[in-house]
Amino acid sequence: MTTGQKADLFVLDLSFIGWYCLGALCCRIGIIFVLPYPQATKAEVYLTLRDFVKI
Repeated sequence: MTTGQKADLFVLDLSFIGWYCLGALCCRIGIIFVLPYPQATKAEVYLTLRDFVKI
């Protein structure tokens, strides 16, 4: 499903570095509040790619 999309997914992962740093600022407890954002984004990417593959 990710054929031709790997670079885009890598850039997407890099875009969350700021969020991870922000969560780490709060003695790593803040990461609990930050982790749902990248996970939800990756879930949406999966749904989009899944629909694209069905075509």
